[in-house]
Amino acid sequence: KNIKLVHGEGRGCLSSSAVRMNNNKYATNRLLVSILLALATCNGGATAFSTPLRHKRSDYTSIGQTQPSSATPWQVPRGGDLATSSTSLKSSLISAIDVFYKTMPLTSAFVTCGIKASAADLVAQKRAVMKDTAEAEGSLTAADEEILGEITTPLEKRRNFAFFLYGGLYQGMAQEIIFNEIFPKVFGQGTDLVTVFSKVSFDMLVVSPFVCLPVAYLVKSVIFQYTVSEALTRYKDDVMKNGLLLKYWSLWGPVQCMTFGVVPVHLRIAFIAVISFFWLIIFSSVTAKGQKERELECSLEDGVSCRIDG
Repeated sequence: KNIKLVHGEGRGCLSSSAVRMNNNKYATNRLLVSILLALATCNGGATAFSTPLRHKRSDYTSIGQTQPSSATPWQVPRGGDLATSSTSLKSSLISAIDVFYKTMPLTSAFVTCGIKASAADLVAQKRAVMKDTAEAEGSLTAADEEILGEITTPLEKRRNFAFFLYGGLYQGMAQEIIFNEIFPKVFGQGTDLVTVFSKVSFDMLVVSPFVCLPVAYLVKSVIFQYTVSEALTRYKDDVMKNGLLLKYWSLWGPVQCMTFGVVPVHLRIAFIAVISFFWLIIFSSVTAKGQKERELECSLEDGVSCRIDG
């Protein structure tokens, strides 16, 4: 009854703007209905995720709480209910992480240690760049700075990738097998003083100097394509000249006592990853120092460096 007629175009003809308006309203209504239906369909999963208290647990009564009632999905918790829901969500997240490390030990070890190693190397590179830049700017005159401009050092991506592989493959997966599968069979699963001392001693005197540290240099040699003998020579130089093993023992001796004596088995690699973040910053700095010394020793007479890696 409210149809608008177009004058001059013949009676009974609808305005094109009115038709478009009606079509737009119809499309909008359909879109709103579709969204509401989608929300209603997904409500069960979303509610289960956002309110973990809906899972039936027997410990509600043990802690003096009543099981939450089945409120409508759009009802927002108030007061204590909101705090309880937030606490339960955090507890559920921690439980999910705990289950991930228990059920997928190798995957969790690779992901955790690989990302950690890459991040640690980035920190070490940033520190080295800041130190080199400060030294260079201190030795430049105003005329030199005007000519050279800002001093920048690019990210050494291949070096960072080498640390990522070393962290994921050895510090993650290999140590998961060594510490949580081989060590318990050889030394036992106890946490008494003798068992812990045996594990730590074997790790410090055998695994670390002959497996752990050399593997890092071998991985780097694959990435930068130099020989195994060159990699082992660099490892020996860093041990003899830069105190690599002494630094390693001073940190990891006490840490491994906690690893085998206190930390739960499925969280050992994650605990080692946290500490080794700081160790890899030290290790990256030691290897970079050794590389600078080699550059000074093998510089060519024309002043061109013989640097072949990061």
